[in-house]
Amino acid sequence: MEKNKIKIIILSSMIGIIFLSTVISTVVTTISNENKKDNNDNLIMVNNVLQDITVDSDDDIDLQDENEVIGILEIPKLELSAPIKEGIEQEILANSIGHFNNSSIWDGNVCLASHNRGDSVKHYFDRINELVNGDKIIYKTKLGERSYQVIQTKEIENTDWSITENKTKDKNTITLVTCITNQPEKRLCVIAEEKIN
Repeated sequence: MEKNKIKIIILSSMIGIIFLSTVISTVVTTISNENKKDNNDNLIMVNNVLQDITVDSDDDIDLQDENEVIGILEIPKLELSAPIKEGIEQEILANSIGHFNNSSIWDGNVCLASHNRGDSVKHYFDRINELVNGDKIIYKTKLGERSYQVIQTKEIENTDWSITENKTKDKNTITLVTCITNQPEKRLCVIAEEKIN
């Protein structure tokens, strides 16, 4: 009889501990999820990159207009103003500047491509080789407008896609990429850093 009482007490204690652990785990998970929700209210996933934005309504999250344009690129020195669309497929580059899907669309490194020559395609980047350090580039989207200043021009191999990666966590950059005439294995890159007034 005494052994049965001890077994009942031990079993009751174990059930109580399991119940209490379950309640504590549920409360901690609920609080954690609420904190994540609060912290992510201004975050959206764009091209597998978490973007911090300020939105007034859910309508603001659609970054494309009715023509699938996600933004406008302006380069005053070259008198350029051109539409940007998502992707770098030939059908996009035929009429627009293309946005590399694996680069940021706002914070971090925005990487864009366009042709530099051709009779049947738009060649918005035909004169980016004229850009020098200090030249201004303007990037406009529904998320806002940013001004950048050219900091570097370089040639890369056509297989070097590291230019689409974020270089720094605390600076916003824009990278323009185009082919180099008669050098199919090379690409010209113009890199600009956000200019904060």
